Amino acid sequence: MTAMAAPGLRHPFERALARTAVAGRVSLRTRILLLLATVNLACAAAAAVVTLLNAREATRVEIASSLDTASRLVRETVTRLERDMGRLRTISDVQGAVPPVRHARIVVRDALGAAIASREADASLKERASADAPRWFASLIEPAPSSISIPVLIRGERAGSVVVYGDAADEIAEVWEDIFSLALLFVVLNALALAVFAVLLGRVLSPLAKLADGMTDLRVGRLDRRLETPRSRELASIVERFNALGQALAAERATNGRMSWRMVTIQDDERRQIAKELHDELGPCLFGLRSNLASLERELLSGPHPVAPAAAERLDAMTELAERLSGMNRRLLGRLRPMALGAAPLAEVLAGLIADFKRHHPERRIELVTRELADSYGEAVDLTVYRAVQEGVTNAIRHAACARIAVTVELGRDERGASAVLIRILDDGGGVTEPAPAGFGLIGLGERLRALGGSFHLHNVPAGAALDVVVPLSHVQNNRLEPQSA
Repeated sequence: MTAMAAPGLRHPFERALARTAVAGRVSLRTRILLLLATVNLACAAAAAVVTLLNAREATRVEIASSLDTASRLVRETVTRLERDMGRLRTISDVQGAVPPVRHARIVVRDALGAAIASREADASLKERASADAPRWFASLIEPAPSSISIPVLIRGERAGSVVVYGDAADEIAEVWEDIFSLALLFVVLNALALAVFAVLLGRVLSPLAKLADGMTDLRVGRLDRRLETPRSRELASIVERFNALGQALAAERATNGRMSWRMVTIQDDERRQIAKELHDELGPCLFGLRSNLASLERELLSGPHPVAPAAAERLDAMTELAERLSGMNRRLLGRLRPMALGAAPLAEVLAGLIADFKRHHPERRIELVTRELADSYGEAVDLTVYRAVQEGVTNAIRHAACARIAVTVELGRDERGASAVLIRILDDGGGVTEPAPAGFGLIGLGERLRALGGSFHLHNVPAGAALDVVVPLSHVQNNRLEPQSA
Protein backbone atom coordinates (compact mmCIF):
# COMPACT_ATOMS: atom_id res chain seq x y z
CA MET A 1 0.00 0.00 0.00
CA THR A 2 1.30 3.41 -0.93
CA ALA A 3 -0.08 5.67 1.75
CA MET A 4 1.94 8.76 0.95
CA ALA A 5 4.29 9.83 -1.79
CA ALA A 6 6.39 12.75 -2.86
CA PRO A 7 4.60 15.89 -4.07
CA GLY A 8 4.44 16.99 -7.68
CA LEU A 9 3.28 13.74 -9.26
CA ARG A 10 2.87 13.75 -13.03
CA HIS A 11 -0.27 11.64 -12.65
CA PRO A 12 -2.53 11.58 -9.59
CA PHE A 13 -2.29 7.80 -9.35
CA GLU A 14 1.44 7.43 -10.00
CA ARG A 15 3.47 5.88 -7.17
CA ALA A 16 6.48 7.83 -6.04
CA LEU A 17 9.77 5.97 -6.31
CA ALA A 18 11.45 5.45 -2.97
CA ARG A 19 14.79 7.23 -3.04
CA THR A 20 17.65 7.05 -0.58
CA ALA A 21 19.05 10.40 0.55
CA VAL A 22 22.39 10.96 -1.17
CA ALA A 23 23.11 14.54 -0.16
CA GLY A 24 26.79 14.91 0.63
CA ARG A 25 27.65 11.44 -0.65
CA VAL A 26 29.81 10.41 -3.60
CA SER A 27 29.16 7.56 -6.01
CA LEU A 28 31.31 4.43 -5.87
CA ARG A 29 32.73 5.06 -9.34
CA THR A 30 33.73 8.59 -8.40
CA ARG A 31 35.37 7.36 -5.21
CA ILE A 32 37.34 4.72 -7.11
CA LEU A 33 38.43 7.29 -9.68
CA LEU A 34 39.44 9.73 -6.95
CA LEU A 35 41.38 6.98 -5.20
CA LEU A 36 43.14 6.04 -8.42
CA ALA A 37 43.93 9.69 -9.16
CA THR A 38 45.26 10.13 -5.62
CA VAL A 39 47.51 7.09 -5.99
CA ASN A 40 48.77 8.38 -9.34
CA LEU A 41 49.45 11.81 -7.87
CA ALA A 42 51.29 10.24 -4.95
CA CYS A 43 53.41 8.20 -7.34
CA ALA A 44 54.01 11.29 -9.47
CA ALA A 45 55.02 13.27 -6.38
CA ALA A 46 57.44 10.53 -5.33
CA ALA A 47 58.87 10.39 -8.85
CA ALA A 48 59.22 14.19 -8.87
CA VAL A 49 61.12 14.13 -5.58
CA VAL A 50 63.50 11.45 -6.87
CA THR A 51 63.91 13.35 -10.15
CA LEU A 52 64.69 16.59 -8.31
CA LEU A 53 67.24 14.90 -6.07
CA ASN A 54 68.92 13.24 -9.03
CA ALA A 55 68.85 16.49 -11.00
CA ARG A 56 70.35 18.38 -8.07
CA GLU A 57 73.19 15.90 -7.76
CA ALA A 58 73.75 15.75 -11.52
CA THR A 59 73.82 19.57 -11.69
CA ARG A 60 76.31 19.73 -8.83
CA VAL A 61 78.60 17.23 -10.55
CA GLU A 62 78.18 18.97 -13.93
CA ILE A 63 78.97 22.41 -12.51
CA ALA A 64 81.97 21.08 -10.58
CA SER A 65 83.30 19.40 -13.73
CA SER A 66 82.70 22.53 -15.81
CA LEU A 67 84.36 24.69 -13.17
CA ASP A 68 87.42 22.44 -13.12
CA THR A 69 87.62 22.39 -16.93
CA ALA A 70 87.21 26.15 -17.15
CA SER A 71 89.85 26.79 -14.49
CA ARG A 72 92.37 24.58 -16.32
CA LEU A 73 91.65 26.29 -19.61
CA VAL A 74 92.04 29.73 -18.03
CA ARG A 75 95.34 28.73 -16.39
CA GLU A 76 96.70 27.46 -19.68
CA THR A 77 95.60 30.62 -21.42
CA VAL A 78 97.11 32.92 -18.77
CA THR A 79 100.37 30.91 -18.76
CA ARG A 80 100.60 31.14 -22.56
CA LEU A 81 99.97 34.87 -22.44
CA GLU A 82 102.54 35.39 -19.70
CA ARG A 83 105.16 33.66 -21.83
CA ASP A 84 104.35 35.88 -24.78
CA MET A 85 105.32 39.29 -23.46
CA GLY A 86 104.10 41.06 -26.54
CA ARG A 87 100.49 39.87 -26.26
CA LEU A 88 99.94 40.54 -22.55
CA ARG A 89 100.44 44.22 -21.97
CA THR A 90 97.41 44.91 -19.64
CA ILE A 91 94.98 42.85 -17.61
CA SER A 92 92.20 43.58 -20.12
CA ASP A 93 94.08 41.59 -22.78
CA VAL A 94 93.19 38.40 -20.90
CA GLN A 95 89.44 38.69 -21.64
CA GLY A 96 89.84 38.35 -25.38
CA ALA A 97 92.07 35.31 -25.08
CA VAL A 98 89.80 33.30 -22.74
CA PRO A 99 87.24 31.17 -24.68
CA PRO A 100 83.64 30.64 -23.42
CA VAL A 101 83.07 27.52 -21.35
CA ARG A 102 79.80 25.69 -20.70
CA HIS A 103 78.34 26.25 -17.21
CA ALA A 104 81.06 28.81 -16.34
CA ARG A 105 81.19 32.59 -16.08
CA ILE A 106 84.67 34.07 -16.35
CA VAL A 107 85.32 37.51 -14.80
CA VAL A 108 88.59 39.47 -15.19
CA ARG A 109 89.42 41.68 -12.22
CA ASP A 110 92.16 44.27 -11.81
CA ALA A 111 94.65 44.47 -8.97
CA LEU A 112 92.08 46.27 -6.82
CA GLY A 113 89.48 43.52 -7.38
CA ALA A 114 87.17 45.51 -9.64
CA ALA A 115 85.64 43.62 -12.54
CA ILE A 116 86.85 45.04 -15.84
CA ALA A 117 85.51 42.34 -18.19
CA SER A 118 83.27 39.30 -18.10
CA ARG A 119 82.53 36.37 -20.39
CA GLU A 120 79.29 34.52 -19.86
CA ALA A 121 78.71 30.83 -20.50
CA ASP A 122 78.27 29.67 -24.07
CA ALA A 123 75.31 31.68 -25.42
CA SER A 124 74.37 28.99 -27.92
CA LEU A 125 73.74 26.58 -25.08
CA LYS A 126 71.47 29.06 -23.34
CA GLU A 127 69.51 29.63 -26.51
CA ARG A 128 68.55 25.94 -26.53
CA ALA A 129 66.59 26.35 -23.30
CA SER A 130 63.00 27.27 -24.08
CA ALA A 131 62.58 29.52 -21.07
CA ASP A 132 64.21 30.33 -17.76
CA ALA A 133 63.12 28.07 -14.91
CA PRO A 134 61.05 29.58 -12.07
CA ARG A 135 63.03 30.86 -9.14
CA TRP A 136 61.50 28.34 -6.71
CA PHE A 137 62.58 25.50 -9.01
CA ALA A 138 66.08 26.94 -9.43
CA SER A 139 66.46 27.14 -5.66
CA LEU A 140 65.76 23.38 -5.47
CA ILE A 141 68.31 22.41 -8.15
CA GLU A 142 71.03 25.07 -7.95
CA PRO A 143 74.17 23.91 -6.11
CA ALA A 144 76.08 26.01 -3.62
CA PRO A 145 78.03 28.94 -5.21
CA SER A 146 81.63 28.07 -6.10
CA SER A 147 84.47 29.91 -7.80
CA ILE A 148 88.21 29.62 -8.59
CA SER A 149 90.54 32.64 -8.75
CA ILE A 150 93.62 32.54 -11.05
CA PRO A 151 96.21 35.35 -10.60
CA VAL A 152 97.60 37.17 -13.64
CA LEU A 153 101.25 38.41 -13.64
CA ILE A 154 102.60 41.00 -16.06
CA ARG A 155 106.40 41.48 -16.01
CA GLY A 156 106.54 39.61 -12.72
CA GLU A 157 104.01 41.81 -10.99
CA ARG A 158 100.40 40.92 -10.08
CA ALA A 159 98.17 42.82 -12.46
CA GLY A 160 94.88 41.23 -11.45
CA SER A 161 93.12 37.91 -11.56
CA VAL A 162 90.70 35.78 -13.56
CA VAL A 163 87.82 34.43 -11.47
CA VAL A 164 85.84 31.44 -12.77
CA TYR A 165 82.28 31.11 -11.36
CA GLY A 166 80.03 28.10 -11.75
CA ASP A 167 76.90 29.00 -13.77
CA ALA A 168 74.05 26.42 -13.55
CA ALA A 169 71.36 28.55 -15.25
CA ASP A 170 71.33 26.71 -18.54
CA GLU A 171 71.53 23.31 -16.81
CA ILE A 172 68.59 24.22 -14.54
CA ALA A 173 66.64 25.45 -17.57
CA GLU A 174 67.21 22.14 -19.32
CA VAL A 175 66.12 20.18 -16.27
CA TRP A 176 63.02 22.38 -15.94
CA GLU A 177 62.15 21.86 -19.59
CA ASP A 178 62.50 18.09 -19.24
CA ILE A 179 60.46 17.91 -16.05
CA PHE A 180 57.78 20.24 -17.43
CA SER A 181 57.45 18.11 -20.57
CA LEU A 182 57.22 14.93 -18.51
CA ALA A 183 54.64 16.51 -16.21
CA LEU A 184 52.53 17.65 -19.16
CA LEU A 185 52.77 14.19 -20.71
CA PHE A 186 51.80 12.63 -17.36
CA VAL A 187 48.74 14.88 -17.02
CA VAL A 188 47.54 14.17 -20.57
CA LEU A 189 48.11 10.41 -20.38
CA ASN A 190 46.66 10.19 -16.87
CA ALA A 191 43.55 12.13 -17.91
CA LEU A 192 43.06 9.83 -20.90
CA ALA A 193 43.63 6.78 -18.72
CA LEU A 194 41.14 8.00 -16.11
CA ALA A 195 38.56 8.73 -18.81
CA VAL A 196 38.94 5.26 -20.30
CA PHE A 197 38.93 3.69 -16.86
CA ALA A 198 35.80 5.67 -15.92
CA VAL A 199 33.98 4.33 -18.99
CA LEU A 200 35.08 0.77 -18.30
CA LEU A 201 34.32 1.10 -14.59
CA GLY A 202 30.86 2.43 -15.43
CA ARG A 203 30.19 -0.65 -17.52
CA VAL A 204 31.48 -2.91 -14.76
CA LEU A 205 29.42 -1.18 -12.06
CA SER A 206 26.27 -0.74 -14.16
CA PRO A 207 24.69 -3.85 -12.55
CA LEU A 208 24.86 -2.02 -9.21
CA ALA A 209 22.75 0.84 -10.59
CA LYS A 210 20.26 -1.69 -11.97
CA LEU A 211 20.30 -3.44 -8.61
CA ALA A 212 19.51 -0.14 -6.85
CA ASP A 213 16.59 0.45 -9.24
CA GLY A 214 15.43 -3.11 -8.60
CA MET A 215 15.52 -2.55 -4.84
CA THR A 216 13.46 0.61 -5.37
CA ASP A 217 10.93 -1.41 -7.35
CA LEU A 218 10.76 -3.97 -4.54
CA ARG A 219 10.21 -1.20 -2.02
CA VAL A 220 7.25 0.23 -3.93
CA GLY A 221 5.79 -3.23 -4.47
CA ARG A 222 6.90 -4.16 -7.99
CA LEU A 223 7.90 -7.68 -7.04
CA ASP A 224 7.93 -8.95 -10.63
CA ARG A 225 11.18 -7.09 -11.37
CA ARG A 226 14.00 -9.43 -12.43
CA LEU A 227 17.58 -8.47 -13.24
CA GLU A 228 19.86 -9.89 -15.90
CA THR A 229 22.77 -11.86 -14.45
CA PRO A 230 26.03 -9.93 -15.02
CA ARG A 231 29.32 -11.50 -16.04
CA SER A 232 31.10 -10.65 -12.81
CA ARG A 233 30.95 -13.59 -10.43
CA GLU A 234 30.51 -11.46 -7.31
CA LEU A 235 27.81 -9.26 -8.85
CA ALA A 236 26.13 -12.31 -10.38
CA SER A 237 25.82 -13.84 -6.93
CA ILE A 238 24.17 -10.66 -5.61
CA VAL A 239 21.79 -10.43 -8.58
CA GLU A 240 20.79 -14.08 -8.25
CA ARG A 241 19.96 -13.54 -4.58
CA PHE A 242 17.98 -10.41 -5.52
CA ASN A 243 15.93 -12.33 -8.07
CA ALA A 244 15.34 -15.11 -5.54
CA LEU A 245 14.25 -12.53 -2.98
CA GLY A 246 11.81 -10.99 -5.48
CA GLN A 247 10.31 -14.39 -6.21
CA ALA A 248 9.97 -15.20 -2.52
CA LEU A 249 8.37 -11.83 -1.76
CA ALA A 250 6.00 -12.20 -4.71
CA ALA A 251 4.94 -15.64 -3.48
CA GLU A 252 4.43 -14.31 0.06
CA ARG A 253 2.47 -11.34 -1.22
CA ALA A 254 0.27 -13.62 -3.30
CA THR A 255 -0.38 -15.76 -0.23
CA ASN A 256 -1.05 -12.72 1.93
CA GLY A 257 -3.28 -11.28 -0.78
CA ARG A 258 -5.39 -14.44 -0.86
CA MET A 259 -5.61 -14.50 2.93
CA SER A 260 -6.45 -10.79 3.09
CA TRP A 261 -9.09 -11.26 0.40
CA ARG A 262 -10.66 -14.11 2.34
CA MET A 263 -10.60 -12.08 5.55
CA VAL A 264 -12.18 -9.05 3.87
CA THR A 265 -14.80 -11.20 2.18
CA ILE A 266 -15.59 -13.05 5.39
CA GLN A 267 -15.85 -9.75 7.27
CA ASP A 268 -18.12 -8.34 4.58
CA ASP A 269 -20.28 -11.48 4.75
CA GLU A 270 -20.51 -11.16 8.52
CA ARG A 271 -21.35 -7.47 8.30
CA ARG A 272 -23.94 -8.16 5.64
CA GLN A 273 -25.51 -10.87 7.81
CA ILE A 274 -25.50 -8.63 10.89
CA ALA A 275 -26.92 -5.73 8.87
CA LYS A 276 -29.62 -8.04 7.48
CA GLU A 277 -30.57 -9.18 10.95
CA LEU A 278 -30.64 -5.62 12.24
CA HIS A 279 -32.75 -4.55 9.31
CA ASP A 280 -35.07 -7.55 9.18
CA GLU A 281 -35.31 -8.39 12.89
CA LEU A 282 -34.44 -5.43 15.05
CA GLY A 283 -35.87 -2.83 12.65
CA PRO A 284 -39.42 -4.25 12.61
CA CYS A 285 -39.30 -4.77 16.38
CA LEU A 286 -38.36 -1.15 16.94
CA PHE A 287 -40.99 -0.03 14.47
CA GLY A 288 -43.63 -2.11 16.28
CA LEU A 289 -42.49 -0.75 19.62
CA ARG A 290 -42.80 2.82 18.38
CA SER A 291 -46.21 2.10 16.83
CA ASN A 292 -47.53 0.52 20.02
CA LEU A 293 -46.22 3.40 22.11
CA ALA A 294 -47.89 5.89 19.78
CA SER A 295 -51.15 3.93 19.91
CA LEU A 296 -50.98 3.67 23.70
CA GLU A 297 -50.39 7.40 23.94
CA ARG A 298 -53.47 8.14 21.76
CA GLU A 299 -55.69 5.83 23.78
CA LEU A 300 -54.58 7.27 27.09
CA LEU A 301 -55.00 10.83 25.95
CA SER A 302 -58.45 10.16 24.42
CA GLY A 303 -59.76 8.08 27.33
CA PRO A 304 -62.32 9.28 29.90
CA HIS A 305 -59.82 9.24 32.73
CA PRO A 306 -56.95 11.69 32.95
CA VAL A 307 -53.42 10.29 32.73
CA ALA A 308 -51.18 10.65 35.73
CA PRO A 309 -48.22 13.01 35.10
CA ALA A 310 -45.72 10.32 36.13
CA ALA A 311 -47.22 7.86 33.65
CA ALA A 312 -47.17 10.48 30.88
CA GLU A 313 -43.50 11.24 31.60
CA ARG A 314 -42.60 7.55 31.48
CA LEU A 315 -44.52 7.15 28.24
CA ASP A 316 -42.63 10.09 26.71
CA ALA A 317 -39.32 8.66 27.95
CA MET A 318 -40.11 5.28 26.40
CA THR A 319 -41.08 6.94 23.11
CA GLU A 320 -37.86 8.96 23.09
CA LEU A 321 -35.83 5.83 23.89
CA ALA A 322 -37.48 3.97 21.02
CA GLU A 323 -36.66 6.84 18.66
CA ARG A 324 -33.04 6.81 19.80
CA LEU A 325 -32.83 3.06 19.30
CA SER A 326 -34.23 3.43 15.79
CA GLY A 327 -31.71 6.15 14.98
CA MET A 328 -28.88 4.07 16.41
CA ASN A 329 -30.03 1.10 14.35
CA ARG A 330 -29.97 3.19 11.15
CA ARG A 331 -26.45 4.46 11.93
CA LEU A 332 -25.22 0.94 12.63
CA LEU A 333 -26.71 -0.22 9.34
CA GLY A 334 -24.90 2.59 7.54
CA ARG A 335 -21.61 1.69 9.18
CA LEU A 336 -21.90 -2.02 8.64
CA ARG A 337 -23.17 -1.95 5.08
CA PRO A 338 -25.38 0.43 3.11
CA MET A 339 -28.56 -1.47 2.36
CA ALA A 340 -28.71 -0.09 -1.18
CA LEU A 341 -25.29 -1.56 -1.98
CA GLY A 342 -25.75 -4.45 -4.40
CA ALA A 343 -29.44 -3.66 -4.90
CA ALA A 344 -28.89 -0.40 -6.82
CA PRO A 345 -26.15 0.61 -9.30
CA LEU A 346 -22.92 1.73 -7.66
CA ALA A 347 -23.19 5.24 -9.12
CA GLU A 348 -26.65 5.69 -7.57
CA VAL A 349 -25.44 4.43 -4.18
CA LEU A 350 -22.61 6.98 -4.28
CA ALA A 351 -25.02 9.70 -5.31
CA GLY A 352 -27.17 8.84 -2.28
CA LEU A 353 -24.09 9.08 -0.05
CA ILE A 354 -23.20 12.52 -1.42
CA ALA A 355 -26.82 13.64 -1.04
CA ASP A 356 -26.70 12.62 2.61
CA PHE A 357 -23.51 14.69 3.09
CA LYS A 358 -25.19 17.68 1.42
CA ARG A 359 -28.19 17.36 3.70
CA HIS A 360 -26.05 17.40 6.84
CA HIS A 361 -23.55 20.02 5.59
CA PRO A 362 -25.46 22.55 3.46
CA GLU A 363 -22.74 25.15 3.95
CA ARG A 364 -20.35 23.21 1.67
CA ARG A 365 -20.60 22.62 -2.04
CA ILE A 366 -20.11 18.90 -2.66
CA GLU A 367 -20.02 17.59 -6.23
CA LEU A 368 -19.92 14.04 -7.59
CA VAL A 369 -18.86 12.92 -11.08
CA THR A 370 -18.96 9.25 -12.10
CA ARG A 371 -17.74 7.89 -15.43
CA GLU A 372 -18.14 4.46 -17.03
CA LEU A 373 -18.93 2.65 -13.77
CA ALA A 374 -20.54 -0.76 -13.90
CA ASP A 375 -23.61 -1.45 -11.78
CA SER A 376 -21.50 -3.57 -9.43
CA TYR A 377 -18.00 -5.00 -9.10
CA GLY A 378 -18.78 -7.36 -6.27
CA GLU A 379 -19.35 -6.87 -2.58
CA ALA A 380 -15.71 -6.19 -1.62
CA VAL A 381 -14.95 -3.68 -4.38
CA ASP A 382 -18.28 -1.86 -4.13
CA LEU A 383 -17.94 -1.48 -0.38
CA THR A 384 -14.30 -0.36 -0.71
CA VAL A 385 -15.27 2.34 -3.23
CA TYR A 386 -18.13 3.43 -0.98
CA ARG A 387 -15.88 3.59 2.10
CA ALA A 388 -13.16 5.47 0.20
CA VAL A 389 -15.60 8.19 -0.88
CA GLN A 390 -17.16 8.28 2.57
CA GLU A 391 -13.80 8.56 4.35
CA GLY A 392 -12.39 11.12 1.90
CA VAL A 393 -15.37 13.46 2.15
CA THR A 394 -15.53 13.04 5.93
CA ASN A 395 -11.83 13.95 6.26
CA ALA A 396 -12.28 17.01 4.06
CA ILE A 397 -15.25 18.19 6.11
CA ARG A 398 -13.52 17.60 9.46
CA HIS A 399 -9.96 18.73 8.78
CA ALA A 400 -10.01 21.07 5.77
CA ALA A 401 -11.37 24.60 6.00
CA CYS A 402 -12.88 24.21 2.55
CA ALA A 403 -15.96 25.50 0.78
CA ARG A 404 -15.98 23.01 -2.10
CA ILE A 405 -15.39 19.27 -2.34
CA ALA A 406 -15.19 17.58 -5.75
CA VAL A 407 -15.47 13.78 -5.96
CA THR A 408 -14.58 11.90 -9.14
CA VAL A 409 -15.10 8.14 -9.51
CA GLU A 410 -14.27 6.54 -12.83
CA LEU A 411 -13.17 3.34 -14.48
CA GLY A 412 -9.54 3.55 -15.63
CA ARG A 413 -6.11 1.98 -15.47
CA ASP A 414 -3.61 1.76 -12.63
CA GLU A 415 0.13 2.30 -13.09
CA ARG A 416 0.54 -1.28 -14.32
CA GLY A 417 -2.10 -0.82 -16.98
CA ALA A 418 -4.68 -3.05 -15.24
CA SER A 419 -8.34 -2.14 -14.91
CA ALA A 420 -9.14 -0.23 -11.74
CA VAL A 421 -11.64 2.14 -10.19
CA LEU A 422 -9.92 5.52 -9.76
CA ILE A 423 -11.18 7.88 -7.07
CA ARG A 424 -10.14 11.46 -6.38
CA ILE A 425 -11.53 13.62 -3.56
CA LEU A 426 -10.32 17.20 -4.04
CA ASP A 427 -10.95 20.11 -1.67
CA ASP A 428 -10.02 23.79 -1.81
CA GLY A 429 -8.83 24.01 1.79
CA GLY A 430 -5.41 24.84 3.18
CA GLY A 431 -3.82 21.49 2.35
CA VAL A 432 -2.17 18.89 4.56
CA THR A 433 1.21 18.62 6.22
CA GLU A 434 3.58 16.36 4.28
CA PRO A 435 4.07 13.60 5.01
CA ALA A 436 0.38 13.59 5.79
CA PRO A 437 -0.59 11.82 9.05
CA ALA A 438 -2.92 8.86 8.60
CA GLY A 439 -5.87 8.65 11.01
CA PHE A 440 -7.83 5.56 11.95
CA GLY A 441 -10.18 6.03 9.01
CA LEU A 442 -7.33 6.08 6.49
CA ILE A 443 -5.64 3.17 8.26
CA GLY A 444 -8.80 1.09 7.93
CA LEU A 445 -9.15 2.14 4.31
CA GLY A 446 -5.53 1.18 3.69
CA GLU A 447 -6.12 -2.29 5.11
CA ARG A 448 -9.05 -2.86 2.73
CA LEU A 449 -7.05 -1.53 -0.21
CA ARG A 450 -4.07 -3.71 0.64
CA ALA A 451 -6.32 -6.77 0.59
CA LEU A 452 -7.38 -5.79 -2.93
CA GLY A 453 -3.89 -4.83 -4.07
CA GLY A 454 -4.78 -1.14 -4.23
CA SER A 455 -3.30 2.05 -2.84
CA PHE A 456 -4.14 5.58 -1.74
CA HIS A 457 -2.19 8.81 -1.81
CA LEU A 458 -2.98 11.88 0.32
CA HIS A 459 -1.07 14.93 -0.84
CA ASN A 460 -1.21 18.66 -1.56
CA VAL A 461 -2.24 20.14 -4.89
CA PRO A 462 -2.22 23.78 -6.02
CA ALA A 463 -5.95 24.07 -5.28
CA GLY A 464 -5.80 22.48 -1.81
CA ALA A 465 -5.52 18.78 -0.94
CA ALA A 466 -6.38 15.58 -2.77
CA LEU A 467 -6.97 11.96 -1.80
CA ASP A 468 -6.28 9.61 -4.72
CA VAL A 469 -7.42 6.01 -4.40
CA VAL A 470 -6.78 3.08 -6.74
CA VAL A 471 -9.04 0.02 -6.43
CA PRO A 472 -7.77 -2.71 -8.82
CA LEU A 473 -10.21 -5.02 -10.59
CA SER A 474 -7.72 -7.51 -12.06
CA HIS A 475 -8.28 -10.37 -9.61
CA VAL A 476 -11.86 -9.69 -8.59
CA GLN A 477 -13.47 -12.08 -11.06
CA ASN A 478 -11.09 -14.91 -10.11
CA ASN A 479 -11.42 -14.51 -6.37
CA ARG A 480 -15.04 -13.52 -5.99
CA LEU A 481 -16.32 -17.07 -5.47
CA GLU A 482 -13.31 -18.38 -3.55
CA PRO A 483 -14.72 -17.90 -0.01
CA GLN A 484 -17.97 -19.61 -0.97
CA SER A 485 -16.18 -22.76 -2.20
CA ALA A 486 -13.80 -22.91 0.75
